[in-house]
Amino acid sequence: MVSYFLKQFWFIWLMLALSWVLLAHAELASWNKHLIIEGEYWRVLSGNFCHNNLIHWLMNIATLTLIYFVYDDRLSNRHFLALSILLGLVGGLALLLAKYDEYVGLSGIIHGLLAYAALIDLMKGKIKLGLIVLTGLGIKLVMEQISGGDPWVSEMIGIDVATDAHLIFTLLGLTIALAVWCPLWNRQPLSS
Repeated sequence: MVSYFLKQFWFIWLMLALSWVLLAHAELASWNKHLIIEGEYWRVLSGNFCHNNLIHWLMNIATLTLIYFVYDDRLSNRHFLALSILLGLVGGLALLLAKYDEYVGLSGIIHGLLAYAALIDLMKGKIKLGLIVLTGLGIKLVMEQISGGDPWVSEMIGIDVATDAHLIFTLLGLTIALAVWCPLWNRQPLSS
């Protein structure tokens, strides 16, 4: 029974373990613009798996788990892992151009994964679900850009909500979905 759950849901177990270990070692792995520029390049990726505190970690892990189980019938564990690494690397590099000096958390990757999965649903014919998720995500991002992050969440996690990171990673998720799936989508024969 245990081996079944480990094999079936290994992506979530990996994310739990990695982010749990890095919770205690954020000072060595967090995304830090100045340290990355000085040559600590691993922080570009590893910072996405660090968290400020236990509440921050629990909120991100709960959200990631929810997204995983909503989309696990359409995205494999390998797909989730490849997307997380790609989003973490490209997003971590893109953050060098943003206003941040420091960044921690899975929320950027979570936004990218959700945007990717929702756009794929839309392109593969699950139009209502894709539109609902993308509309909700769009409204959330607009609200964050207008009024900033939720002060209640900031107080709980002990840092400002990374609203620009959410936007950057969402745009990356959409871009990856379009780059990967549009060529395939356009080759499908039209039904009459």
